[in-house]
Amino acid sequence: MTLYGLDTYLGWDQPEHRDGCKRPSWDVGVRTVEHQVRDRWSGSYGEERPKHQCAAAEHCAHGNSFSKLVVRLLCHSCGAAQLITGEDTEDTGTTRSSAHYLAYGLPPRQMAGLLLWPAQPWFDYGRLSSDEPYDFVVTRTKVRQVTREVVVGQITQGMGKLKGRVWTTLAVPNAEGPYGLRSQIRYAQCNDGRGTGGSPLRSVRAAARWIGARLAEAEAAAERAS
Repeated sequence: MTLYGLDTYLGWDQPEHRDGCKRPSWDVGVRTVEHQVRDRWSGSYGEERPKHQCAAAEHCAHGNSFSKLVVRLLCHSCGAAQLITGEDTEDTGTTRSSAHYLAYGLPPRQMAGLLLWPAQPWFDYGRLSSDEPYDFVVTRTKVRQVTREVVVGQITQGMGKLKGRVWTTLAVPNAEGPYGLRSQIRYAQCNDGRGTGGSPLRSVRAAARWIGARLAEAEAAAERAS
């Protein structure tokens, strides 16, 4: 599963400690359990055990047995614990990574009076060798954590007509907005970076300034209407 843009910050749940936990922290362990059997309780009472029936069984990596990935979380202070299990296949399992690649955990940039939080890019081909390897989730300044309520825009890198980099921007969150229909947040304003919606945006700074201008216009319009 590919997570990018807002998915870098929104939609994640934190494991819960018990009420009154004095030193909340998690002891995290990961292990792989080999040769687990599917439907391990079936066949116990004489019925036939289900057989592996993938259409292309010769290309299937799991079969009737599989490797199970187990993540254990334990708080030594309050005793809260969780076990998270999943199948370890060619498509799922553990991935060694870093904040540099995930983008989550990196400090935001302050630009054009806004904070730009690095996010996994939608257009990620060759991006780690790029001088701008991230998309950005945009908030006001003085924000310490990205939540749905504080997001004011998004900046997404793409490719222009001559194969140069451009930056698509979304601004002014609006539940009825026409932009960001498949996103977790919808917006009233959009610039495709190529000139539709305003001037072409060929740098992150230009994109941040465009968002700042649209936010200022929206605030002015709200004041006039009040």
